[in-house]
Amino acid sequence: MSKSIVFFDVDTQVDFMLPGGSLYVKGVEKIIPNLRNLMTYARERHIPVLSSADAHPPDDPSFAQWPPHCVVGTPGQNRIPVTLFPNPYVVPNRPGAFTPPDPWPDQVILEKQEYDASTNLNFDTILGAIGKAQFILFGVATDYCVRGTALALLRKGYSVAIVTDAIKPISEEEGRKAIAEMSAAGARLVKTSEVCT
Repeated sequence: MSKSIVFFDVDTQVDFMLPGGSLYVKGVEKIIPNLRNLMTYARERHIPVLSSADAHPPDDPSFAQWPPHCVVGTPGQNRIPVTLFPNPYVVPNRPGAFTPPDPWPDQVILEKQEYDASTNLNFDTILGAIGKAQFILFGVATDYCVRGTALALLRKGYSVAIVTDAIKPISEEEGRKAIAEMSAAGARLVKTSEVCT
């Protein structure tokens, strides 16, 4: 499958996206309408969506730094409805968990335990199956998982556009630094309205 554009939806899960979530990103509900617009646009035009998802065991070492969040099997690990398509292809973070499907699904969900989606052991296999593509990236949090995933894609030579009104940082100052860093590394900065035209 060679697609010229792929949407990359980063970690839009209940624990980050809703006020009751255990690692709620303050003010993030303001971007939900733009997330809805992007996902609807992708679905209507058969643009493939890669989605990353935190998938932590209950005793994950990262919980020394962060409150327990996105624990496998808990409601907080689920995606919010606007960023979940029916019948997604879920790829656990273990070797050989991905076989290129035919036909290609509307949404492939990459599970991970680190900030950067490329830490899923199937990441390169998935990119190889997608072929040359431009990635349109959005989600949370700007200063952690969005930054890590964007920089990983840029290091691998992919074209990346960051949808600035469909991302949200944990810290506004660190979010600004992350956007500057991604831009300096070659990412383009776009708005939802530019993407969905």
